[in-house]
Amino acid sequence: MHIRRKTLDDLLRVVFTQIRRYGVQVEPYPTKGPNKELFGVVLELTQPLARVSRTESRGTIFSALGELFWYLSGSNNHSFIKYYIPKAYEPEENTDHVWSGYGERIFNRSGPNQIKEVISLLKKKSSSRRAVAQIYGSDDLFGSYKDVPCTCTMQFVVRKGFLHMYVNMRSNDAYLGLPHDIFAFTMIQELIARDLGVHLGQYKHAIGSLHLYDCDHDKVNKFMEEDWQANLKMPPMPSGEQWSSIETVLEVEDRIRGGENVQIEELQIDDYWKDISRLFRIFHLTKKKTDRENLKEVVRVRQRMKSKFYDQYIRNRSERLHSPQQLVLDLKTLNEEDIER
Repeated sequence: MHIRRKTLDDLLRVVFTQIRRYGVQVEPYPTKGPNKELFGVVLELTQPLARVSRTESRGTIFSALGELFWYLSGSNNHSFIKYYIPKAYEPEENTDHVWSGYGERIFNRSGPNQIKEVISLLKKKSSSRRAVAQIYGSDDLFGSYKDVPCTCTMQFVVRKGFLHMYVNMRSNDAYLGLPHDIFAFTMIQELIARDLGVHLGQYKHAIGSLHLYDCDHDKVNKFMEEDWQANLKMPPMPSGEQWSSIETVLEVEDRIRGGENVQIEELQIDDYWKDISRLFRIFHLTKKKTDRENLKEVVRVRQRMKSKFYDQYIRNRSERLHSPQQLVLDLKTLNEEDIER
């Protein structure tokens, strides 16, 4: 089955419909419970910048960013990802190490960095078909671990000035995992395209077992019943190499996660990456039910955002921690105050 759409939301709607209509019940039940499965599916996102859901139920940009930067850090530390997604990963017994994490496998800081090698290879020979990063390996097949990677390989090809990406998955949870995977992988695709000085091409996502758990059907119903949103794309990254900016944002994220109030305006990075840093700040401020001072700081940070694309996600996250009625009143009051931009 091949599903080709422009946006993540368009893809998700078709995926959920097809699994419900044609999916086969998997028996005996996997560890996570009853589910329906489509076997051998290729999803194609023709506009990789439309990588974030515009719905309230699946517009998970904060956790998706957290997971992406966990990968980019080259670390598989559970304490990092637990901060953003408390229940998604399990560390190995008596350790802080997540065996199934992708960071050490593709962005290794102490050994071979596969993404760095992919870029080097494509700079030497842009037509190469060898630019493949491997994630699932033989150790995963023979070892005994709490979890192993769902992603097998990432392939990158440059054709006619466009960088296309082809990801091969052994397994994909359509509701929880798929939106995060497409977000993180297309961001990596864009980072590599900027480094190579080529355009962002198409994104293809091939899956062996694409499945939907029975316990998520009510959530899927809520998603399907939401109004169609505008086809808005995430702002494009600045031109040129972005890895030095990534290093800065990784340091900023670590400091914010540790409770430090980083002066984002003073950072020597493009506004695109300052906005990403601001999102990490807002996530920290709203991680627990916030008092009025924290809400006031959220408003300050929001006012400094250069892109309006993120407004919906900031509003939705704030509403989860305040009743919508009280939030409207608080924001109206705060916006009327003399808040420095």
